[in-house]
Amino acid sequence: MSQDTEQYYFLFKRWSMDPNQWSMLIDSIAVLLAISGVVLGYVLYKKQRRDNSEDAFSFFQSSLPELEQSIALAIVDLKEFTDSLDLDNFVNPILSASLNDSFLNKINLVDLNRYYVRERSEELPSFKQLLVDSNFFGDYHSYITQEINDFRTNYLHKKEELQKDTDKTVSLATEMVQMKTKIKGVLEKDIAKFEAVLENIRELI
Repeated sequence: MSQDTEQYYFLFKRWSMDPNQWSMLIDSIAVLLAISGVVLGYVLYKKQRRDNSEDAFSFFQSSLPELEQSIALAIVDLKEFTDSLDLDNFVNPILSASLNDSFLNKINLVDLNRYYVRERSEELPSFKQLLVDSNFFGDYHSYITQEINDFRTNYLHKKEELQKDTDKTVSLATEMVQMKTKIKGVLEKDIAKFEAVLENIRELI
């Protein structure tokens, strides 16, 4: 930059300006750079949000088939156990540990929800329903195992009493039938819930 006592110019004398004009030009350039920086930052932020939501969706989708299979098998196991209640040699249903995988805890649900809002709005209700359902199946394995163990312990205790005390045959037999009826009712409701969860998952796959 060259200068004389009154004018400043950049490269060519015909571009000369007084100090006030140069000050205004520099301020304008600074404002433009600031605006450009904000715009660039916003663009990068939006891109990052989009990338994060796509990553969350990709992981979610890759996890759904295993969850679908686990719930389908849980339904079969629970039905078999319910049918076996009329026998005295029933065994605990073998439920997949994937029910307790809590894979949703590994996903940023805000990013995942953002993806559904932007890309799959028609499936958003099903996605939100799965989040609600996860409270059911996420802890189901430990819950039903405890319920069945309690039932088995009490049922076998009644059975031992029945063998020892013939005077209580009728009352004990009635209690045992009531215990089976109660656990059957619980399992039938759980099976119906799992079937609804399974149908909803298949809407998302």
